[in-house]
Amino acid sequence: MKKLLVVLLALTVLGIFAYADDAAAAPAAPVVSIGDFGRQVFVFGNQDNGNGYYAGTQASWGGTPRIVGLNITAHNDNAGFAISPDADSGFGLTDENKAWVSPLPGLTFESGIQLETDTWRGSSDFGSDDWLRFPGVAVDGNSSTFARLGEGGYMTDLNYNKDGIGAWAAFQGGNGADITYDFGDSIQAGAAYAIAGIGMIKAQYLGMNVNGHTLLGQQHAPDIQAAFNLSAVKGLYEEIGAVIPTVDEGYSFAFADDTDYTAGALTIHARVDVVSYDNKVANNAMGLAAGVGLDYDLGNGLDAGADFQYVNQAQENQGNGSGPTSGLTGIAVDIKKGFSNGLIGIGFEYSSLGFAGAPVTNAYSHWAIPIVASELF
Repeated sequence: MKKLLVVLLALTVLGIFAYADDAAAAPAAPVVSIGDFGRQVFVFGNQDNGNGYYAGTQASWGGTPRIVGLNITAHNDNAGFAISPDADSGFGLTDENKAWVSPLPGLTFESGIQLETDTWRGSSDFGSDDWLRFPGVAVDGNSSTFARLGEGGYMTDLNYNKDGIGAWAAFQGGNGADITYDFGDSIQAGAAYAIAGIGMIKAQYLGMNVNGHTLLGQQHAPDIQAAFNLSAVKGLYEEIGAVIPTVDEGYSFAFADDTDYTAGALTIHARVDVVSYDNKVANNAMGLAAGVGLDYDLGNGLDAGADFQYVNQAQENQGNGSGPTSGLTGIAVDIKKGFSNGLIGIGFEYSSLGFAGAPVTNAYSHWAIPIVASELF
């Protein structure tokens, strides 16, 4: 009997160890999250040439307001997915919609309708970008220094990001109407290297069929982008980028500089984009878009801001220095109250050309009072 008990005890101990080994080998439980971003802008302003007034609700970028924009994700160490349904105008999809698998540390294979992988993206967002946007300002999706990986449309990519080394190769194209056979024109590929304590250098190639890549609002692929992001100065975000076309696209080069600097309660923003157009629409011209902004933290969730935006005539007319549209001058001031999951604020904006979502003409609403409500979960 004692021998039998000893045998049973030994088997039980072995079973516990075997179970522990199986449990250790089992994959970790997935992390599931549901987030949301929405923004509604109620606007009151003047009509064409000051003949009356108008009021309505829209988004900062024009069009219908973002009532709800969900982001649903699930992942563990080896696989995951993200989907972003919205209710802008009926139910649809927006932002990030993809699935991915990581077979090795740092290595990821992902595929989807919109990847929106922002690991190496250069981004600028301040002032009127979050209120009513001005024509010709931030029309490149706030990515003027370096385009994100997978801006829109069907794309599949393989990327590596580990120990300061980055590399990616992506192919644009789906099935049905979105399928493509132009392999060389459908590639987005690049590399990045982080210099410890200094910053990051990065470069990429974007083929003719790569969706969503714009240069100040224009489709300008195939081209090569290069950028440097400085991280050596506390409180400073600084990224400079250049774009060089590989074929004659009507411009010879473009340059962008995005800067944010925070000192105590004050944050200073600046953005400059320059495009050297080359005989486009029979005119040589230098396109320029520039903006500066201030944000001041008043405490208790209150924040006051202001920004000034300028776009010259050549840029508003996409390289035609004497086109029908004049240059833009835009001014905005605002005050807002932030909460744990949202904000509400009011502002005043003046524009010599009107606002996003409106025709770019010289005779549209030149002033507006926007009331912004936004939620973020």
